[in-house]
Amino acid sequence: MKKLGLVVLLGTLVLSGCVKDMPLLSELSDSVPAEGKLIDTISIPAPKMYTPDDVHAAKVSVMARSVGEAPIDDLRQYAQGILDKIIAVAPPGAPTAEIVLIANSGPGARAAREGVVFLYHSAFDYLRSEDELAFLIAHEYSHVLMQHTPDNLFSMLRPYLLTAADFAVGSQTNQTDLFQKMGQMYGSDLILRDLILPNWDRSQERVADHLGLDLMVKAGYQPKGASGYFEVAKEAEERFGANYEITRNNLELFLQAQFQPQGQDNALLNQFLSELGNAVDTIQQKLAAKHDDAAERAEEIFAYGLREYMPERSSRMMHKDAFDSVIKRNKATLENYRIASEILQSLQSDDSEIDFRDLENDARKAVSGLTANHPYPRWAFAKVRERQGNLSKAAQNIDLIGNGEVLALPVEMKRAEILKALGKVQPAFERVEDVATYYDWPLEAYRFMYPIVKASGNKARENELLIGCVTRYPQQRALCAGQSSAGQMVGM
Repeated sequence: MKKLGLVVLLGTLVLSGCVKDMPLLSELSDSVPAEGKLIDTISIPAPKMYTPDDVHAAKVSVMARSVGEAPIDDLRQYAQGILDKIIAVAPPGAPTAEIVLIANSGPGARAAREGVVFLYHSAFDYLRSEDELAFLIAHEYSHVLMQHTPDNLFSMLRPYLLTAADFAVGSQTNQTDLFQKMGQMYGSDLILRDLILPNWDRSQERVADHLGLDLMVKAGYQPKGASGYFEVAKEAEERFGANYEITRNNLELFLQAQFQPQGQDNALLNQFLSELGNAVDTIQQKLAAKHDDAAERAEEIFAYGLREYMPERSSRMMHKDAFDSVIKRNKATLENYRIASEILQSLQSDDSEIDFRDLENDARKAVSGLTANHPYPRWAFAKVRERQGNLSKAAQNIDLIGNGEVLALPVEMKRAEILKALGKVQPAFERVEDVATYYDWPLEAYRFMYPIVKASGNKARENELLIGCVTRYPQQRALCAGQSSAGQMVGM
């Protein structure tokens, strides 16, 4: 199980980005020309029209792995304006794209080829100018332009982590302790972020870096914004990793404690352990084979900028005043998001190390003013209430998010677990059923609903869920079978 700790650690030390290994779409897209700008030589794939349903599906896939959107319209519109400038100077046939602001305290962004650039709100905390933000956005848009396919490196591990949490808490009889452990497994940005960590392909990342630099300069931004981005993003990533070191250690310890060999009498669990080990090995191999170190990327893009944009490299950063102005206008909102992030970090410690009175006061600040019903601060407040053992108020905080629409999947599933613990099984079940339809039946929904249906004695519905789960997740037959209240997986 030490391998998993290494994988998660590696995941926190790289810049968020982008894409899976796939056949390149252009003979020129696998290398940067020795002379001349990449944008002048690269072949843009034929434009593909995506339907509104396609774009919606791309958004839903990210919402299933995040806390939700950060509804800070001023920042989103500002970032959209930058993206629009970049699209305007792109080669003929360039697709349109939109910015979606995601609530996440870890640095980074990601793109969907359907034309969506998901920008983490924290970019406005650690970046220093519009030039640096322009590089981040141009890099992600380059993946859209080249139709690179984003993928989830940890997708094969995700079902095992879900089951790990089930085993870790399933045998606990103390409900407060149970939910504390669930919070440690699910409640941090680290776990949420690592579960959407993309699979880097060196050639595609190189193209996105160089093409992104060309696009941002053509749009009127300074090339030193690219190297500046790498400088501050690397520092932010390292801080992020250090802040969640406790969580990484807890995850590894939980897995070590719960997944010791169980002997021949538990073949299903042993099968799970074997599959988990194979998944970790595969991920490690992909990381080693496909990932360029952030420092190497920074050096390469600096050299490229020096070669192609020497006069501009000596120029000062532009657009700093505009960037500072939009930050100033949204200072209170960003401060509340920062407080929420610190709350979630604090909750990674043992109860004896937490001053819950101070934490509750901070949580009240985080949900004041414009962020009263924002997902990220309310999620943090819900986690405080949950940790205090006040599950009713934890659920109330989640209920206050948004306007009744379907929330991000982790938030919806957390509310369902809380309602179930409060004895409100039927409302929780019905809500998960609606959420499952919205998110195209993720594994979490099956694992929540199956034990409830099995206990009810409804054999027809039980078989329907089991068959549906195995059909969607054929490699996870053991996990689809659910778990009994004693913490042992149910045989098929």
